Amino acid sequence: MLFESRFTDTTPPPPVRLDGVACDRCGDLGLQIAPDGLVRKCPSIELGLAHSRPNGAALLIERATRSLMFRKVPVNPLAFEVARALSRRSTDEPAPRQDLLDRFFDWASHQRLRKFHSVIEELRAVWLLPVASRKQVPHGYWIATDEADFRDWVERSMRAPVRQLTTIHAVARANFPVLAEQLEFEFWRDMPPPDAVTADDRQPTTDN
Repeated sequence: MLFESRFTDTTPPPPVRLDGVACDRCGDLGLQIAPDGLVRKCPSIELGLAHSRPNGAALLIERATRSLMFRKVPVNPLAFEVARALSRRSTDEPAPRQDLLDRFFDWASHQRLRKFHSVIEELRAVWLLPVASRKQVPHGYWIATDEADFRDWVERSMRAPVRQLTTIHAVARANFPVLAEQLEFEFWRDMPPPDAVTADDRQPTTDN
């Protein structure tokens, strides 16, 4: 896949204490990165112990990591921790960017914002996770688990450069195939002629 070779930073995140979780082993995600680097079910689940049911976002993360392992793409521990944090958020209560920067990217010093955007792009482009975001209040990031929520984010992002739109379409195809077909039709219907593409469409992007 085109994007896979661009994400090689597997800097382990610092230990982050998760408040308000029932399982200290997996943070209620139901998944862990094992010592061999593979993502496995939480040991509590494997042992048949009492465990909270993984939510919709956690199920999408499980499917995404299984796909990564099938494609023999290493699971970035930092991206995994960010995805875990986003799984506990929603469109009504997104994770503010500053909170994510403070919790997971303090080690990056002046490169914190660049590292953060790289991880968000990796979750979308490589993991194919529907990571949505909003600049308006309530602003922040979350994993969209239904088509309507994802489409709202897509509509806010439709003025993005072509490369980012390609990622959005790939994420939609992996999670909401009916919506992906609609987006493909709308994209070609609204696509400007080649000579109308601006320089901005050829520049690296930040996420919306």
